[in-house]
Amino acid sequence: MADKYCIITYGCQMNEHDSEIMEGLLRMRGYERVGDEHKADVVVFNTCCVREGAENRAIARCESLRPAKENNPRLVIALSGCVAQDQGRRLLDRIPHLDLVVGTRDYIHLPELVEQYLVDGKRLVATEDIDKPLSINTVPMRQSGLRGFVNIMYGCNNRCTFCIVPKTRGEEWSRPVDDIVREVRGMVDHGYREVTLLGQNVNSYMTGKREDFADLLYALNELDGLWRIRYTTSNPKSCRDRHIGAVADCDKVMENLHLPVQSGNDRILRLMKRAYNAKRYRHLVSLFREQNPVHSLSTDIIAGFPTETDEEFAETLRLVEEVRFDSAFMFMYSPRAGTVSAETMRDDVPLRLKKARLQRLIELQESISAEKNREEAGRVHEVLVEGPSKKDPDALQGRTRTDKMVVFRGNRRLVGTLAQVQITGGSSHTLFAEVVTREPEPLAGAPAG
Repeated sequence: MADKYCIITYGCQMNEHDSEIMEGLLRMRGYERVGDEHKADVVVFNTCCVREGAENRAIARCESLRPAKENNPRLVIALSGCVAQDQGRRLLDRIPHLDLVVGTRDYIHLPELVEQYLVDGKRLVATEDIDKPLSINTVPMRQSGLRGFVNIMYGCNNRCTFCIVPKTRGEEWSRPVDDIVREVRGMVDHGYREVTLLGQNVNSYMTGKREDFADLLYALNELDGLWRIRYTTSNPKSCRDRHIGAVADCDKVMENLHLPVQSGNDRILRLMKRAYNAKRYRHLVSLFREQNPVHSLSTDIIAGFPTETDEEFAETLRLVEEVRFDSAFMFMYSPRAGTVSAETMRDDVPLRLKKARLQRLIELQESISAEKNREEAGRVHEVLVEGPSKKDPDALQGRTRTDKMVVFRGNRRLVGTLAQVQITGGSSHTLFAEVVTREPEPLAGAPAG
């Protein structure tokens, strides 16, 4: 009987894709996946330390396996991801039954580390490859057969004072264009129709051959059978005319831009070391909207950064009202050990005030999102049909080119196709629609049958 593994993932899309690669590596060694960690021979907690809550949940769940380890000494428990890279050997002291600590670029050695532990029984910490380029020779075990993630680069050279990513992910390293095109072509051959290009800062992508992000978009846009290209995350400081132009030129690049602003006040942006100001951010948004009028725009915003005044927060609210984001990830500032802000700035905005500001921000953005979605009523959108709705199994769901979730009634034969739907209404997070074309329309590069 084959050994079984279970990988539990916390955090961002990059973590999700790292878990897919680890799954592929374990499957190559004959392991089988199970959904319950108590039935597994190898359990991996792939962690995120950007937010304290995600880190605490991962550690608590790992600690809960202590009885299972006592009952089965051959159970291998590993902790990978950003928490592993950040804390290293300290985790072995914190969690006595933890066997492996695996860093953000060492995870490609996971099967060998598991086997080494099973042979000699010595607990291991592997975090030394943080600044090495990655060479991954496996097919990731992607959970969807229609949409998939593709890492185009690793690490981050920015030094945002609130962010620990450069410490846990290392310096930037971009994969060659040819390697990425080869991977995506293989995905298309296996039925994938949409890819999301991942990187801490995708628009700073630059290979040793001086190929930039625009070059990559143009190359992928030529692939037959690939219908949709998405990407995340972009940094305003790295937005260039070639990037904006490539998005406009490439018909397979979807009309959604995620462009974190973090704050609408210039002094706070300087404290954050974001390397742009509010005027520059507004200018970039206008450039994108001029060349791509139907683009949707999402962002990240932090409320209550150290020393933020009421008037400075009000500038963030004014920017949100002016730009009118389609959606936003909004957070209350909390100091994270290892970041510049935590080490050099006093967390002086009272918690009650942070909560109040965050609530005002959420209420404003929710009202804008709901209004923008109501304005969609009557419009026809192309939707990639993913499958049954998670909340209503009798309905279908999919995403527009602008990355908005749509729920509608339709024949199950539409799953995996591009369908035309007319929007009938919407909430702040979801659009509702009816099918315009009852049968999927034939598309260039679409699989037959």
